[in-house]
Amino acid sequence: MASNWSICGVCDNRQITKPSVVWCSECDEGLCGDCREHHSISRASRNHETVSITEYKKLPKEILKIATVCKIHNEKYELFCRKHDCPCCKICVKSHNDCKGLTDINELIKNVKTSNAFYEIEEAMLEVAENIERIKINRENNLTSLEKQKREIEEEIKQTRTKINRHLDELQNDLLKELKATEEKENSKIQKLLTDVKLKERDITQFKETVANIKQHASELQIFWP
Repeated sequence: MASNWSICGVCDNRQITKPSVVWCSECDEGLCGDCREHHSISRASRNHETVSITEYKKLPKEILKIATVCKIHNEKYELFCRKHDCPCCKICVKSHNDCKGLTDINELIKNVKTSNAFYEIEEAMLEVAENIERIKINRENNLTSLEKQKREIEEEIKQTRTKINRHLDELQNDLLKELKATEEKENSKIQKLLTDVKLKERDITQFKETVANIKQHASELQIFWP
């Protein structure tokens, strides 16, 4: 960019610093409010298109660096040399006298914004944007579907856990019932055995008492001849 777009180029030439409010690509300089009014009614510039500095600043840096005025001679570019692929001012063109294909730069750039090439670029960008939008929607739907599947799987896990817990509870109850039945059965056997043992013990005790009484009170003949 040949000029500083943040300050008015006209005022800057008069050693006055004023912020620019619009940019004129034809003049390659910014204009303050007062200079913009003069610029819009001047015969030399009234057909120039201007853009607000706010909008102009939004352009890519690579575009902002492109100047319409020759950096060497400070003259406006008038021709384009196809051989050297560069623009030329009226002074630069002297060094391109032997070059073929010098073209009026205004003719070269005429209707460039409505050209097929520019249209194809816009269409390509539109197609890319639509593809990106479709991809975004698709991925957002995937996220929604993934979240739904996650909830469904979580619910299945909870239900399975509940079934497992119920089954384990039933198995535990069955085992406890079986254990209780076995314990009662074995307890009954042991109680019966203890009862039989106690009866035997009572019989033995009575027999011991009888033997003791016989030994103590019976005669030897009685003991010998029962």
